[in-house]
Amino acid sequence: MSINYIKRKTRLLLVKQAISTILLFFTLKGMSQSGGVQRFKAFGVNPTIPNDSLFFKINTAKNFQATYKATFDLIEFHREKGNLDSIIYYGNQLYAETTKSTLIDKENHLAKVSSIVAEGKLEKGLFDEALKWFFKGIEHSNNKPNDELFVKNRIGLGAVKYVRGKEEEGKAILEECIESAPNEKLKHDALFELAFMYYTRNEFERAKENYEKAKLFYVAEGLVKEALKTDLWLSRILHKEGKTTEALNLCYHVFNDSLSRGFFTLYAKAGNVIGGFYLKEGDYENAKTILSTVYINAIQWSNLEIERSAILGLQNAYAETGDYKNAHALMTQLNRVNNEILVSQNKQQVNELEVQYKTLEQKQEIERQKTMKAYILIAFLIVLIPVLALLYMYYQKLQTQSKLNKTLEEVNQQKITTLLKDQELKLVKASLEGQNHERKRIARELHDSIGGNLATIKLQLSNKSKLEEESLIKQVDETYNQVRELSHNLMPKKFKDSAFTTIITEYINNIKALSKEQITLQIHPVEEVDQIDENLKVELYKIIQELLTNALKHAKAAQIDIQLSVFNNTVQLLFEDDGVGFDQEKVKYGLGFQSLKDRLKTIRGNILINSFPSRGTVIDIDVPLN
Repeated sequence: MSINYIKRKTRLLLVKQAISTILLFFTLKGMSQSGGVQRFKAFGVNPTIPNDSLFFKINTAKNFQATYKATFDLIEFHREKGNLDSIIYYGNQLYAETTKSTLIDKENHLAKVSSIVAEGKLEKGLFDEALKWFFKGIEHSNNKPNDELFVKNRIGLGAVKYVRGKEEEGKAILEECIESAPNEKLKHDALFELAFMYYTRNEFERAKENYEKAKLFYVAEGLVKEALKTDLWLSRILHKEGKTTEALNLCYHVFNDSLSRGFFTLYAKAGNVIGGFYLKEGDYENAKTILSTVYINAIQWSNLEIERSAILGLQNAYAETGDYKNAHALMTQLNRVNNEILVSQNKQQVNELEVQYKTLEQKQEIERQKTMKAYILIAFLIVLIPVLALLYMYYQKLQTQSKLNKTLEEVNQQKITTLLKDQELKLVKASLEGQNHERKRIARELHDSIGGNLATIKLQLSNKSKLEEESLIKQVDETYNQVRELSHNLMPKKFKDSAFTTIITEYINNIKALSKEQITLQIHPVEEVDQIDENLKVELYKIIQELLTNALKHAKAAQIDIQLSVFNNTVQLLFEDDGVGFDQEKVKYGLGFQSLKDRLKTIRGNILINSFPSRGTVIDIDVPLN
């Protein structure tokens, strides 16, 4: 690779980052300090520029082995500082050059580089890309269970599988790595990742136990960065246990020590966690101060996950303090970050590599079975025939049991599908019955009251000799009042007697009282929302009902946030949960979603859905008032 080109590209990138960061720094107020918190530093330029001696070693390397070592030292420098883009860029370059080299142990070198690139992708939040590189690392290590690089890449694979929704598969891989780890470092790395899984399942005692085991090892071995990362998670558990002061003290220790040692990504993560603690405690000003600084540094260092977390925290802080304009503006930034993450994924290539990996495993399984058959054949020549017969009977029993389990699973799935279809048919039938009943009532009113009056008026008009003007006017007036009363009856009574914001608030409060999820509702400005046309109020109310019902049923969320506002002559509804999310390319929308689209079509509304497995769902709906 051309080192001069790399240096020029790196310096140009740093200049661009410095300019954008300084502009952001001066547009936000009070982001580098606050009277209520410790000082949190915002950098004008990236403080992690490598020493020129690292580039000098690469330039003066006499062979590829020396070039590999010097480039690897440069990558290790960026790993320590947390410069994810640099890790990924130089890792890709080193992988490409190593592929073309004639190194004797080339596969081992490729497995090592693959692991580094995969960790950078995972840290950056690019889970599909991380999965691709972990598969590469496993393939280059030739699937040797006792190989250090094989186990290292398998630990990363288990972590990615878990966050992509395959929880049990990811957990099983990590437990296998703990048992087969060739050294204590890898064993405790797997324990660390397993602790994260327990934390996300709210099994805090088991998570705490694993984190403390990992921390003891890291401290004993002098692995400072790993120990600080463990402390950051322990602070989260302390906060979950209601020990806010202890949690803040431990978290401040992490970001102060990370700053002094130059672990800048860990430093920014600690700032995000502290900001989250202040949000939970209602200290919104200190939360905004810290999270704004984290946001600036995350943009500068191109860390999408930290940037996304800071935006979400800032959005909540502004909404809670009534600054809905800034909260709405941050929503645009959140969509930008989410789209950038999605664009960076290369799902097709990942799926191909996953298929290749599974095919390789199947081939190895076939080879293993062939070997076993050979041993059985040898045993047949040594042991008695009844022993072989017993083994064959046992094998048949296992096959029968497997087929029985598969049949039972298919039967249960068919029952579930049938029940769901029956439920949908009942809902449709109930809706149609309600509509038919209402049509009959309206037809009866038109025929008996209005129709009778019109017949009387017609009769009087046809008999001009006995036409009485006052009687005719009275009949017309009575008919008009009946039409007006009928049209008013078509509108639900509660939307005429109560304020729209009061109706929605009461509905949300009733749901909150019956559910375990934390549900927040923000309406701004209340006066303008209450003045919306009555027909639109009814549709918005039913849309909120449908979204909330769907989230409570499917999302498995801990937090649901609803924002309803009127801005620029447009009604804006933002619905967000932190649940399991879904893959928008694979999900099949049901009857409820079709009903939602039909309602939006009648009121000329637009909908934007942003979701990803294990990352929750954001639904943004805009309806013009004109």
